[in-house]
This record gives sequence, C-alpha cells and structure tokens, in this order.
Amino acid sequence: MIGADRIGWDPALPWPWIIALGVIGALLWAAYIWRKGDAPLTRAAGLTLILIGLAQPLWVHERREPANDIALVIVDQSESLALAGRLEAAQRAGQRIAEQLGRESGLDVRVRQARGGPDGTMLASALEDSLADLDRNRVAGAILITDGQIADAPADPQKFANAGPVHALIVGDPERGDRRIELISAPTFGIVGENMRIRAQVHDPSNGPVNVRVSIDGQQVSNTSVIANQPFDLDVRTPKRGPNMIVLEAEQGPREISASNNRAAFSAVGVRDRLRVLLITGEPHPGARVWRNLLKSDPAVDLVHFTILRPPEKQDFTPLDELALIPFPTQELFVDRLDEFDLIIFDRYRRRDILMPIYFDNIARRVENGGALLITAGPWDATNDSIFRTPLAGILPSQPSGRVIQQTYRPTPTALGQRHPVLRGLPNPQQWGPWTRQVDARASGGQTILSGAGGRPLLVLDRAGKGRVAQLWSDQAWLWARGYEGGGPYGEMLRRLAHWLMQEPELEDERLSLQNTADGLTVERATLGAAPAPVTVIDPTGQQQQVALTETAPGVFRGAYATNTQGLFEARNGDLRAFAARGPLNPREAAALNATDEYVRPMVEASRGGVIFTGEDAGRLPQIRRIEGGARAAGDGWIGLRTNAAYTVRASQAEPLGPGWLWAFVGLALLMWGWRREAK
Repeated sequence: MIGADRIGWDPALPWPWIIALGVIGALLWAAYIWRKGDAPLTRAAGLTLILIGLAQPLWVHERREPANDIALVIVDQSESLALAGRLEAAQRAGQRIAEQLGRESGLDVRVRQARGGPDGTMLASALEDSLADLDRNRVAGAILITDGQIADAPADPQKFANAGPVHALIVGDPERGDRRIELISAPTFGIVGENMRIRAQVHDPSNGPVNVRVSIDGQQVSNTSVIANQPFDLDVRTPKRGPNMIVLEAEQGPREISASNNRAAFSAVGVRDRLRVLLITGEPHPGARVWRNLLKSDPAVDLVHFTILRPPEKQDFTPLDELALIPFPTQELFVDRLDEFDLIIFDRYRRRDILMPIYFDNIARRVENGGALLITAGPWDATNDSIFRTPLAGILPSQPSGRVIQQTYRPTPTALGQRHPVLRGLPNPQQWGPWTRQVDARASGGQTILSGAGGRPLLVLDRAGKGRVAQLWSDQAWLWARGYEGGGPYGEMLRRLAHWLMQEPELEDERLSLQNTADGLTVERATLGAAPAPVTVIDPTGQQQQVALTETAPGVFRGAYATNTQGLFEARNGDLRAFAARGPLNPREAAALNATDEYVRPMVEASRGGVIFTGEDAGRLPQIRRIEGGARAAGDGWIGLRTNAAYTVRASQAEPLGPGWLWAFVGLALLMWGWRREAK
C-alpha cells in the first residue's frame, strides 16, 4: 500500500456549464486583446480564478494498492488442429506459456480455449470477448496459440490496437503442403438412374495429375484422373430412391498433413420420375377396388389398371356397337413397354388365352432384371388355370397344392414376419379381423412372413435375380378394408409390401443407418438373422470404434456413439455401409490444415505484436519479456508484454484548497482592478 497526492475537483456547476463559461470568457478575452486593451494579464488571471472557484479545487490524498497486469493466453483447440495431429502440441505450448507467465511477479494469467464450430474457428471473437471483461489499463497483452486457420479474421484489425501487443504462436510447419478436395457445386437431388453433374477441385502444392475416387454409400462407382488446382466435372447416377451419400476422395499426396480433407461428401436425394405399376385384375371382385384405391392414393405411383370383364370364350348376341369394352393391349404392355413398369400385379388372374406364354416369359425376365411381381391368388389358382402353370413358375417361391380352404382364420405373422420390415411394428395381430378363404400352398423357398389357416403359408416373399416376388395366397384382404370383425392394417401392410417389392431403402431386410442425436450418433441395424456383430464407426480423422448393439424391437438393434466432432462419419457392419454428418458435411475446420499467419497477421501488426512459428511439436517457444508502454514488443526469438503500473485506490481523503467563493472573489477583484487601471 502506497500513498499519493493529487489535485481533484468538486464543481459548483455541471462541467458542461463551466466549460461553456470558459469558452465565453476566452472569446471575450480574445476580443479584448484584439481591441488592444491595457490589462490583458490581469483580465486573464481574473477569469481563470473565477472558473477555478466554480470548479472548487481539492487536495486529494489516496492510498493505492498496485494492481497486477493481466496476460491473456488463448489456445486454439479446434478440430483443425486435431485433424492435423497438432492438438496436444498446442495444449503443451499453452501450459508451458502459462507456467512461464505465472512465475512473473505482478502479472495475472488468464487462459482460455477457443474451439471450432460450424463456421470455423472463432479465435478473434474469443480474444474480443476476453478483453470485454477486463480493465484495459491492466492488459499486458495476449498470446494466441493456433495453427492460423481462423474463420473470423477482423475486417478492421485496428480495434485491437489498444489491446496491448497481441502475439501469435503458430503451431506447425508452413513449408509442409496439404492436398485437399473442394466441392464447387453439387446437386441436392437426382432422378434415379440418370446422370447428375458434380463440379470440384483438388488443391495441391503441385499441379500434376491426381486420382479421384467416387463412391456412393460406400460402393465405388468411378476412378478418374484430374489435374490439381483446376476445376473438373464428373457425372454420377443415384442408384436408389432416398438419401445417397456421395463421397469424392483424392489420393494421398507425398507429405500429407492429414487425409481427412482429401474427402468431400454430399447427400443427394434420389427420386423416381414416377413409379409405374401395372395392375391386372382377372375378374371384378371386392378386392380389386382395395388395390386400386391404395395405389391411386400414392402421388408417386402412375397406375395402369386393366380388369378383364369379357374373356375370349364368352359368346353372346350383344351387338359390338353396344359393348363398352376395349381390347387388351397385350403386345404394347408385355413386349413394347414392359420395361417401363416397376411393379406388375396379377390380382385373381385366371390363366386363359389372353396372354401367350411368351408374355409370361418376358415378365419373368423383367423381374430378374430388377422388376417386381405380386400375385394375389383366387380360387382357380387351385386348378389347372393357375398362373403357376406358366413360365412364371420358375421365379415363384411357393406352389399351390390344388385345394381351396373355406374356413375362418386369423392372419398371423410368423417368427420371421415379426422381424420383417413389411410387418414389423404393425398393431397387435391378436386384434386383427379374420379372413374366410385361402388357397393351400407349399413354400419351397423364399420368406414366409404371414401364415393363415392351420399355419399354412399366406404371404411369401422372395428375390429373383435383381428383382423381387410376392405371393399372397388369399383374395380376402378387402375384409379388413370393410372393417369386418375389427378389420386390420390392410393399408399399411399392402403399402409396405408394394414398396418392399419396389426396393425402397427404408424397407430393406438388412439395413444399417446412422442418425444424429444431441450427444453423438445412434447406430441402428435391422436384420432378419441373429444378433449382429458390433458396428465399426469411423470418425472424420479415421479413428475407429466398436459400438455394441442392443435389440430394441424384433429385428432392430441400436447402439449409441458419443462424440462432439464435426464431419462425415461412416459405420460398417459386414458388407453394409452407412454415413451421417455432424454439423456440415464438409466443415470449414477441415477445409485447410496448413499452418499459416495469413489471417492473424493483420491484427498482430495492428497491436505491434509478433508472429512466431513454433514447429509441428511446438518446441520452439519464444522468450517472454516485460516491456514499457510504447517500446518494441517482439523480436528474434522473444515477445514482450506491456508493464502498465496500474493500481487500485483503497482509500482517499479530499480537502478543499480554500473556499470556492474566495477564488471567485479574488478573480472578480482582479477584473475590477484592471478596469480601474484602464480608467486612469
């Protein structure tokens, strides 16, 4: 504690009034000089004493306590340092700098970490926020420990001019190159099976050729050689409906800082132009309207429906001009335009002379090439008129026994059906209404997911080549639509069945997905088999972690992966791949990883600080010196922090330097004496 004396003031009028009176007095005195008055000094002294009297001078005695200066140490702990392997080096440098400053007398050290975010590293904002809480008279300076890749370089660096010297210690080697890939433009959706164009660029210290691999959901689709530092275009096709994770990956360079920014990704939603469905109803019946209404209610479905009202063998005497029928365009449907249909449905179709065997042969080939076929059986499927007695038999997983069962039974999911995406999670099957007829059949293959009377196969699914097949051995689903004895989930079940046949991604039997949560990611694995092995999750840095799964519903297993890291994550389980992004798919933190002073140097120079490169391991830390205000603040191998000599007043005592009226009286007396001199 030290004592100090100073002059203070206790004005009788507000300071603006006193200043205004002073300005008026000065103008009057100047006019007096201009008119060559005889007593300028007397009048000046008089006016001054009057103003002093109004300001009321005090003699102030203070007891002051010296205040420590404050040094700020801001350590960059963003993802860009982690991706480049410099995070621990920056932490060590921050600890060593803080320990060195802690040994300085009269200096307080404030350490703060700056982390990255969706918009990159906000290092300048962290410095500005730290300074906002401090007395600027006590700030000795700031030391920034970073790789220099900041996203908030100030537009006006001069706002840090009075922040004490700001120094930047750059962790990393500025001569070390880094190859990275940048997406210039990428579509957000694409028509399934049609080309969409991507524009990108590989940034590299060299200008040579670089191989770029393109993969969709983990499956490589192309490998192209491009020229570094020049934009290039690629055409890719979305293979399926729904999200498609498209990843562009440049091969690693000779001196890579990290391979994490060699990859750029985007999600493109695959959409079908229209899902085309061909529905052939063998004869009018109550269930035909159920299928028609279901398919017509889906705006993504383009339905072509034919009902056979007049078979060829029917002969009567109705005049042709009174028939409201059209010929069945078999040649156009089953030869010329068959490949345009994604799903073909035979609803209670009876084998007649309408369709020739070659047409069924074409349908079988269409299914094996990626199409879908659904057959709902009618009573004659137990006879020689069954559609099973056509070339379609080669792709059908179940066969009729030749008997129709006429009894009441309740459709029941099998053990496999409870796990299958077509039936999984439907309302309680014990409350489903009964059906009254079923064609007896034997399943020689495929997946029986719904059983009927006596446990016989009722709904059988199978894959045929690249396509899918389903057989429903009853035409009684319309009873659920009518609410017979409580009805059942006919709409949801038939919708799922149609979408499973058309290979919609969310209804795949074996599926792996990643979903964002507040604390990280949720891994979901759907399977028809036993409990799957743990899922491998790969983070943006390439680190792998096994995630154990727990069954949360029949055939559905979930696990949690905790993380705060931003970027593209990949999950692997067997041949399955899934992707998810936390934050931006291509975060700014991973855009550039090379050490640079380009963004921090303007604010460093504005504050008269210095920039020092410390190396990859931050081993070349500078010496720290205390300097006087206005002195040079940085040099070869050293940086300086300002000494402010700040203090805190703990007690003070003020005594007036005479009454204010006395000062004013003396001043007025001097003015009158000056007038008297002029009168003589």
